[in-house]
Amino acid sequence: MANTNHKLSTAVEGALAGGGDPATSPLYVFGPFLKLIVVAGVAKFTFGVSIWLAVLTIIVVSGVYRLVIYWITDGSGGSGLDEEEFGQWALKIDASIAFVEYTLTFLVSMSAMVTFLADRFLVLNENFFGIQLRTIFAIGASLLIGWLVNRGPKTASKVFGPATAGVLLLLWSMILAVIWKQGLRLPDFNLVAFTPEYINFTLGGYVRILAVMTGIEVFANMVAAYEGPPVERSRKAFGSLAIIMGTTIMTMLIVGPAIYQLSDPTNGEISVFTQTMDMLLPQPLSYLGSIAGIAVLLSACAASALGLQNLAMGLSLRHYLPAVIGRANKFEVADKPVWIQVAVCSLLFLLVGTDEGLYLAIYAAGVFVMLSMTAWATSKRLLREWRESVTVKKTLVFVGVIFAALMTTIATFIIFIERLFDGVWIYFFFIPLLFLAFTYFHKKQDELQRSDKKMMIS
Repeated sequence: MANTNHKLSTAVEGALAGGGDPATSPLYVFGPFLKLIVVAGVAKFTFGVSIWLAVLTIIVVSGVYRLVIYWITDGSGGSGLDEEEFGQWALKIDASIAFVEYTLTFLVSMSAMVTFLADRFLVLNENFFGIQLRTIFAIGASLLIGWLVNRGPKTASKVFGPATAGVLLLLWSMILAVIWKQGLRLPDFNLVAFTPEYINFTLGGYVRILAVMTGIEVFANMVAAYEGPPVERSRKAFGSLAIIMGTTIMTMLIVGPAIYQLSDPTNGEISVFTQTMDMLLPQPLSYLGSIAGIAVLLSACAASALGLQNLAMGLSLRHYLPAVIGRANKFEVADKPVWIQVAVCSLLFLLVGTDEGLYLAIYAAGVFVMLSMTAWATSKRLLREWRESVTVKKTLVFVGVIFAALMTTIATFIIFIERLFDGVWIYFFFIPLLFLAFTYFHKKQDELQRSDKKMMIS
């Protein structure tokens, strides 16, 4: 009997398997972005510039991850590169942020999902004994996701596998519909956006729209999941990244202006994406689009829970977490981290609500800390290679990566300064706390191992 190969064969397969999180981002980032600039009356001057800055950032960061994917082929991605270039402290910070980010991925995706659902069923915006029905639905869906993920990755894959394909078809349908009905109209680039009167709104819009980059790291973590030798696996992984981020760029440049023109961001009952979708697509297709969006957002929740499982198991094996946290159940997955995540998210839905805008800034802040760390680690490695042999190609690549590192670092500072009191402050509490916890458990395990060795010797 021939052995079954469970590896990914093509870049398209990889895009569908790992692209759920980044593919969903255009569905929810335009709302907070447009609310800022339209309500302030500055969209005419700042909209296009914020979009183009975001697109430029996507391109240069994708270039950084092209290098990471070719260098680090064991699946550790940016975290592995950070540890190689900066040491163990970088791995601990990266892992600490990842813990927070997986929870925020769940919060943002689930909130966006119930928003999409409430667009079609307005009754979900009503209250039931003082609690919004959409909150109750979000908690119920969270429990279902936790149950599915804790039954193993194959179960979650069977349930949510086709969702990413559905949302990619939706985005390309929107792109083609805009071109068919309105022609190709790219955002303008008005230099007035950089004047003192508008610069704060330009940068504010830029950091809000940058949430479209969430999830890009997953493709660096997927290299080991492809079949073939390392070079072939890396090529396929970057191909998957290019499919998803290329779709995102096209959506930003072509669908973005249509969303700005056709939607009303002050409408609190229907999201701007759904408003635009209903105007551009025939009714059956727009409803199918909503179904695809809901499915892929649930898929992103499941992927975040699965990522937390794997992270907890890996850190437990490396003695950064107690063994009980990473202990596998009968389905060979760590169920405790997922139930902890579900409990935390359910509590936050009850206390804070299910508006994705509440969590998006916190989410983007952590993403850009990790992106900037990876970009600087890439710069450090490139500098070492450049010193060994100076070539024009290496010089140009090095300059491009430095530019990416500066862009992501500046974006990180803007997000932290502008949105500090909107929840971003939690990183200053949780990252040191998790860092110390990882250090403590690792030290305790080392002490136990030394004690065991002494006992064996004696």
